Amino acid sequence: MTSNPTHGVDALIQGARLLGRRELRPFIIVPLLINLVLFIALTAVMLSQLGGLAEYLNSLLAHEPVNTETMSWWRAILAKGAAWAANVFQWLAWLIAIAVVILFLFVYGYLFGIITNIIAAPFNGFLAEKVEELLTGQAPPAEPMLSMVWRTIGRELRKLVYFIGWGLVIFVIAMLTSWTVFIPAIMGGLWGAWCMAIQYVDYPLDNHQRPFDELKSVLMRRKLSSLSFGGAVMLAKMVPVLNIFVMPAAVAGGTVLWVDRLRRHGDPGAGRLLNDGRSQP
Repeated sequence: MTSNPTHGVDALIQGARLLGRRELRPFIIVPLLINLVLFIALTAVMLSQLGGLAEYLNSLLAHEPVNTETMSWWRAILAKGAAWAANVFQWLAWLIAIAVVILFLFVYGYLFGIITNIIAAPFNGFLAEKVEELLTGQAPPAEPMLSMVWRTIGRELRKLVYFIGWGLVIFVIAMLTSWTVFIPAIMGGLWGAWCMAIQYVDYPLDNHQRPFDELKSVLMRRKLSSLSFGGAVMLAKMVPVLNIFVMPAAVAGGTVLWVDRLRRHGDPGAGRLLNDGRSQP
């Protein structure tokens, strides 16, 4: 089976559709309530920072004419030269402004995701378990609830350490190449998509108690499918209000991607995806 970027987007869409299934509703309500509370709190913080952001962008994009009448001849030449350069490179100011807005939304979405994922990890594990049972007819191995709760929280902290560690490396490289503008943007987008793929495809693997290194190997086997899924989740998380509903859809979509595209053919139940109760070859 080949890696295809449409597979990842399709998995997220299927995951969103599965949220309407009656069997899954009890495992969706609590994560949604958690998301709603955190959304209100983080959005209030974000709105409180918009004033400072607007002032910065306005100063960056402002192009006020320079009055050289009271200046000496050489200062007037320098001032006119600086004004000319600012006018010529105004496009660069716009690029910087756009990058700042995107970074602001990215940080907002990323913080929202980190906090909600840690708090809602046990509920997401239950949701992924029920989605897999719905898709394949087979549930992951049973285990005591308390054991499952502690294991999922520990797994979230393991992922967080991974995200922070490699995130710092990506940040340093982005700073060293910031003069190119485009390289940091591409690196940041790919890294964000990779993080989202790891975050949400991990739940079905963790339910089978597969090691974290195996998760990375599974995603690398289907890079385009994994990155397109993670990229779609990342973009959806940047949209206020929509990000309330993204997490359960991403958990279900990650499970769909695992069952339908990422599992090896030798794994139990591989290739037996059911879509809305109908078999799919």
